[in-house]
Amino acid sequence: MAFTSTALLTNEAKRRVADMWDTGKSYMVDYFAISSGGHDPTDPTIALAPDPDAIVMPGDPPIFGPEPIDSKERTSDYCPVFVCRLEPGEVVGILSCVALFATIVYSPVPGDPDVGIQFLYAVHNRPALIFTATDSAEFRINVFF
Repeated sequence: MAFTSTALLTNEAKRRVADMWDTGKSYMVDYFAISSGGHDPTDPTIALAPDPDAIVMPGDPPIFGPEPIDSKERTSDYCPVFVCRLEPGEVVGILSCVALFATIVYSPVPGDPDVGIQFLYAVHNRPALIFTATDSAEFRINVFF
């Protein structure tokens, strides 16, 4: 199964962009995780609206990941697509949230303790999917700025 969707950028990610403009400190979107916290538990056909103030993914802890993003593409000069694949058996059960995580990779301040910190970058909630041990999926995640 292949799914193309848009994730909501977290306020933490926006704050980190402001830090980049101000100081040069930068990050790379490099991990994804899966959870079952993205749907309405009373109606699994309804996705919950992501909370931009969240610092942990809905349904934390994840049922899969964080794992490195499988690949990155561009649909335009300013629109990256993060390709996140699940192989058969990696997730068994309900899946309804794909979260992207970023890692701070550079700071102009020598010895900055923020380098290496990982944070919740973006969240995509969806209606529940039920995965068996033979199911696989590819999530192509765009980010809504």
